[in-house]
Amino acid sequence: MDANPLIPESRCPVSRVRIDSLDDMQKVLRSKAVEENADVSADNYICPNALAEINVREFQAGNLAMINGDLHRQRRRLLNALVRPEELVRFREDIILPSVERWMDRSVKKNEDGLYGCDLASVVELIFLEFAAKIIGIQGVESEEGMARLRACALPIFGGLSASHFEDREGVTRAGVEAKKVFVEEFFRPSLAFVKKQLERLDAGEIGEEEVPLNLLRMIATEAHESYHDESVAVNEAILFFVATTGTSAQAVLATIEYLSDWFEAHPEDRARIEDMEFISQALQETLRLRAPFVPYLTRLAVEDLEVGGVTLKAGDEVHAWVARAGRDEAVFGANANDFDPDRGVPEGISRYGLAFATGPHQCLGLRAVLGNDGKSGSHLRMVQGLFRAGIRRDPKCEAQVLEMRNLEDPRDRIPTYITFPVVLDKWSASS
Repeated sequence: MDANPLIPESRCPVSRVRIDSLDDMQKVLRSKAVEENADVSADNYICPNALAEINVREFQAGNLAMINGDLHRQRRRLLNALVRPEELVRFREDIILPSVERWMDRSVKKNEDGLYGCDLASVVELIFLEFAAKIIGIQGVESEEGMARLRACALPIFGGLSASHFEDREGVTRAGVEAKKVFVEEFFRPSLAFVKKQLERLDAGEIGEEEVPLNLLRMIATEAHESYHDESVAVNEAILFFVATTGTSAQAVLATIEYLSDWFEAHPEDRARIEDMEFISQALQETLRLRAPFVPYLTRLAVEDLEVGGVTLKAGDEVHAWVARAGRDEAVFGANANDFDPDRGVPEGISRYGLAFATGPHQCLGLRAVLGNDGKSGSHLRMVQGLFRAGIRRDPKCEAQVLEMRNLEDPRDRIPTYITFPVVLDKWSASS
């Protein structure tokens, strides 16, 4: 943990405090002395700037991740209904797994060497886009053209939401704002109008309850929380769900494929363990420990003085919680904490995935969606298993492309965001 000195042009007499040990971070994130703050998240707090203000306004202000107190508790309780255990089973069996088969069938092609392959980044993104469309309530994605149009919004919006972490912040912000316009005009507003019309038909007895499924847009249409009356809040809530169910999910699957591929090269005897869901779960959680939340750090604002362990905060301090770095804490995960090891022993009371889903009031809603209600049945796990059954390996002739993050001195903090991920599937056939 270290604190940088006051930056001269700062508007606030505060320090930027960095936390990178797991124990300290756990205590800070669980404390009522720190809160979420959109200005801190967008790097607009200590030194305000025009790009950061755009990031706050266009992507962060008012969404679930950036509110606190009673407002957060009310909205969180409301949104929990979208990730109930029975809903997650339905999403896995009726939406995600069927879409895996459909999009793989459409995307896998034979190359000039007679090998079957695809760009896995685009396929995984399409799969999770279908999930996002269902949980949000987005219409217009039934055709490949509609899905392609929505997919074109995904990576730029992810970048816009997290723009402060990228090297070309201006370009990333500009692309994100343009993608948001498409998302709002072509998907959000028409889909909301559709849900409202369906609700009118439901009230008139023309259709049954099953034809108006529970999703985010139904909550917005009925103003299940009064804050959803503000369209900007409703849009930013939808964007948060859009990014959380596409960008981070896709990156988690791709990174697990990468790490497990290396592991199997070094431990070929473990390939048979792809049939063991506990092993697959351990591998995914190990990946999350090393890389999630797929940006270098999370942020908080200290609203009260706090002293825990090696951390001293003063009210007004900006907090940077380096989550992936905490996941590599040797005091917790051992001397080889920087290495991927799905068989790693983890101390009692410590999650295998570290703080990948954060902790405290703002713990990620998607924890059970990723791992499943029992920790071994999540859609992400089944997807990874299926890909290795199909003999997946990285395409030796094509390198993956990544979106460049800001230059960070420590290689542990350079977390790749894959734009492309070319693979070969040795056990695929045209009839697969």
